[in-house]
Amino acid sequence: MSAYHPDDMTLMNYAAGSLSIPQALAVSVHLCFCHECRDLVKNFNHLGGALLETIKPASTDDDAFDSLMASLEPHDQSDAPKVKVDMGNTDKITQHFSNPLLRYLPTSLAELPWQRQTKEISKFDLTALLNVKGFQVALQKINAGAKVPTHTHKGFEYTVILSGGFSDELGVYHEGDFIARDTSHKHSPTALQNEDCICLTVLNAPLKFTGWHRVLNPFMAWS
Repeated sequence: MSAYHPDDMTLMNYAAGSLSIPQALAVSVHLCFCHECRDLVKNFNHLGGALLETIKPASTDDDAFDSLMASLEPHDQSDAPKVKVDMGNTDKITQHFSNPLLRYLPTSLAELPWQRQTKEISKFDLTALLNVKGFQVALQKINAGAKVPTHTHKGFEYTVILSGGFSDELGVYHEGDFIARDTSHKHSPTALQNEDCICLTVLNAPLKFTGWHRVLNPFMAWS
């Protein structure tokens, strides 16, 4: 079971359908690993249903949560990349997921066309596939034992570990963990020694590198 989770307010907003699509995607992936958070979301949904029964219905708008889940579907089903998962012949990473992350991947995580950022860090960008603005959504792969340069955050950063793990100044994180960072945090994630770390990251503003790595900041800008 995961050791690090979204806070209760994030889960409540997820259940209410009020998170952005990228935030909801990160929470959804964490829920694939964490029965404790799945139970909390179920309880929040039941509570919301009970409250709705006590008030007079307004307009017949679609349920917010159902609308959010529908929005996680690729916009053009005919052209969107999909994965046909053969559970008898796939890597252990892929076996954890059904909906919604796999809908955006052209192949298994192990076979993705990773874009190398440094010698030991690679990325597969999902932002365009999600068709959202104001966010950067990506899969990150950090080679075993490799270190991400120390950085702060201009906004928030959600990270969900899909495989392997990493440590930073605040803890050690493993498969399924959900890590939230914001402008108050400065850290330098380091992949654990035994295995490459693959994770989903969601940003609403660029990272800000410190020290001599700050020369990278102009290259990290995005709209």
